[in-house]
Amino acid sequence: MSRNSPTCKSGKTGRPLTEYDTKAEAKAAAGYANKTYRNNNLVPYKCKQCGFWHLSPADRQTPSETCPVCRGADGKPKESYSSQENAQRRADIILKEQSVILKVYECEHGNGWHLTKQNIN
Repeated sequence: MSRNSPTCKSGKTGRPLTEYDTKAEAKAAAGYANKTYRNNNLVPYKCKQCGFWHLSPADRQTPSETCPVCRGADGKPKESYSSQENAQRRADIILKEQSVILKVYECEHGNGWHLTKQNIN
């Protein structure tokens, strides 16, 4: 079943995202939207914030995992990206949508790549 999310909003439009209970529902919705609108670009992803499934353009997907060691200045665990390219792609998306400049750097504990607002020496 799909519904508007009470917690998750589009970074681009600010509108509530549609949430789906299962990956299969989200995948079917992506297939329908891609066929109907002829864009073949939407893919499902599981949201870390709400735990439900949403749809996103494939070129916005930058899969990450929570780093078991590193923390941000706010004390929260940092996200780790599997490659420098994926981390840079996420930094570019954030710059475009939020006007925040982020730097990419390799995790000193070998857990992929992180983003930071600070200058890296």
